[in-house]
Amino acid sequence: MIRAGALRSGMKPAGVLGHVARLVAYRELLWLLTLRELKAKHRQTMLGVGWALLQPIAMMLVFTAVFSVFVRVPVEGMPYAAFAYSGLISWLFLANSLSSGTSSLISNMNLITKASFPREVIPLSAILTAGFDFLVGLALLAVLVTALGVRPTVAWLAVPLIVAIQITLTAGLVLWSSALNVLRRDLGSLLPLVLQVWMFLSPVVYPVSVIPEAYRSLYLLNPVALLLEAYRSAIFLDTVPLAGFLVPAALVACVALLSGYAYFKSVESRFADVM
Repeated sequence: MIRAGALRSGMKPAGVLGHVARLVAYRELLWLLTLRELKAKHRQTMLGVGWALLQPIAMMLVFTAVFSVFVRVPVEGMPYAAFAYSGLISWLFLANSLSSGTSSLISNMNLITKASFPREVIPLSAILTAGFDFLVGLALLAVLVTALGVRPTVAWLAVPLIVAIQITLTAGLVLWSSALNVLRRDLGSLLPLVLQVWMFLSPVVYPVSVIPEAYRSLYLLNPVALLLEAYRSAIFLDTVPLAGFLVPAALVACVALLSGYAYFKSVESRFADVM
């Protein structure tokens, strides 16, 4: 049950700390919206939670057949199936969060126009919903890499940190896109194309090593490339690339979150008027 004190429509906390405090007060609403989306997603389905695994597994099998049988891609001795799967589950978390989060405010316009609460709860619940599939995928990844002969090392302890950085980046991007989509509906139509191009410009199913050295610095401006290389370094290569990948990715993620949250709150009052 949502706290009664948090439902007062006149409560308008000032500043970032005030907004965060109000968001924390509505954490139960965030949890309830997430549960609602999860139940709606898996209700009356034969596979239930299995659908969280079907998409990345099917894509992994296709890319494994193409890039390890027909067109051999060098992956530095890593099992290609696990290499591809690690990239796919990470990418799908970002892509699915953006897809559902971008349209989430418009999909919940009745709630926005009739109740007073921090509007960021809605896109953040979309991230948590996609995050459930991501966690299931990570569990399967651990099983897969172990079955393929990759043994756990101390470097695996860096994976939660990389996950946290990815969640931070994703939250920032979703806050940006969800707010922009309310004011500029073209974004919803453009997003599928952007995600498709972005996937092939990221090392989801191929390693960064295939990028010519002259263009690699430019290529690594892509935060998804930094994250995927960090995951693979920790899981497969027993290294934690702090300076090379983690620190730059963390800086980009923090900038995305802070700027996205600031923009979201600056236009939040206009949502009800344009819906």
